[in-house]
Amino acid sequence: MILGAARDIFERIARFADRHSPQTLFARALIIIVVPMLLLQALSAWWFYSQRGDNVTNRLAQLLVRDLDLLIRLRSDFPDDAHRAWILSRAAQDLLLYVSFRQGYVRPFQKPEYFDIAAREVEGALNADLKRNYYIDNNVGGGQMLIEIQLNDAEVMDVLVPHVRLTFGSSFAYVLAQVGLGLVLFGLAIWFMRRELVPIEHLGVAADALGKGRDVPDFAFSGGTREVRNAATAFQTMGIRLRRSIQQRTEMLAGVSHDLRTPLTRMKLSLALLPDSPETKELGDDVADMERMIEGYLAFARGEGDEDPAPVDLAEILEDVAAGARRDSANVEVGWRGDMDVELRALAMKRCLTNLVSNALRYGTKVRLEAVRGRTSVEITIDDDGPGIPPDKYEEVFRPFFRLDESRNVDTGGVGLGLTIARDVARSHGGDVALAASPLGGLRVIVRIPV
Repeated sequence: MILGAARDIFERIARFADRHSPQTLFARALIIIVVPMLLLQALSAWWFYSQRGDNVTNRLAQLLVRDLDLLIRLRSDFPDDAHRAWILSRAAQDLLLYVSFRQGYVRPFQKPEYFDIAAREVEGALNADLKRNYYIDNNVGGGQMLIEIQLNDAEVMDVLVPHVRLTFGSSFAYVLAQVGLGLVLFGLAIWFMRRELVPIEHLGVAADALGKGRDVPDFAFSGGTREVRNAATAFQTMGIRLRRSIQQRTEMLAGVSHDLRTPLTRMKLSLALLPDSPETKELGDDVADMERMIEGYLAFARGEGDEDPAPVDLAEILEDVAAGARRDSANVEVGWRGDMDVELRALAMKRCLTNLVSNALRYGTKVRLEAVRGRTSVEITIDDDGPGIPPDKYEEVFRPFFRLDESRNVDTGGVGLGLTIARDVARSHGGDVALAASPLGGLRVIVRIPV
């Protein structure tokens, strides 16, 4: 039970981190490098100041109190004015303590608002070793601390202590070295990480181009990790196998369809020589059906031909498709919005849209053909006012030779390959074809092509 609760907590933390962390590998890798580096720097600085810094300051404070005790003893043993002047001179020259004596009493000691580590350590050392009334003021300015110590006979010794006696001068240099080293390491981490991620970015660009049906030149990574080089090699092998598979299927379909035309032609000649009868009419219809199927095979094979993608004006293709339909007195509206310069296979795309428009006109009387340029894709919609398709059949109609019902059978001129060919062409460009209800009351076909 406890393990299950802990696992649930870790999964929630992981989901939260995935949701709020950067989405790029470069940014996440930098976080992986920077966070431990910052933690290490923070722990190092904490150890330096809290351990070494406090210890050194404590030792310096103890040495200061011993020097003060020495001055007090000298003053007690040699109270005359000549020795007093000598004590003040030697204290300034040898001990860096600026001492003066006066009659009176020290002020009551109260910790001021500004009370740093050095004053705290001096206070502790005075309490532990000197055991006299004193007053500390570490806000007198000039980089000094004032210490008033009560001597005997209502005499006070005032001592100005430079902060250099209570601090170690390497603190600033240490911090500067830490920051400088951190910046250097951070810069090297960025450089190495960027260098390692460049092959992955190239591999992503190549995969995107392959998904859009564009040529991917062979590339080799001289640098990068072994895993990245292996992935690049596997990607190249996959691309070669895909192209070979598509080429073999295309050649097979084209060859079979072409070879079937010869016996069909002989059958048609033989039927033409026979007298008219119900049997010969049925055989003629079957031969015509087979011819339409063969034309469908050839159209499907041509959809995966050797045409190379090239920049084209999609608006011209839309106009050509609409013009071809209007030659048969069809009611076709055409329009577009945005930049229509797209890299694609012009003949294959024209064949795809022609099939969709012909299919729409077969079951409707009005067709609207429209294209809209988005940020990452071009969306082409073909709307008709026909009977439409039930939503639960939207995916089934893309299966080859699938016929919905009697209203969509071979007698209407279709063999069940129109939508299959359209989707195959769109997917060869890295896009897809989807179906929806049309505002005209029939079917809407949506063709998305990435740009």
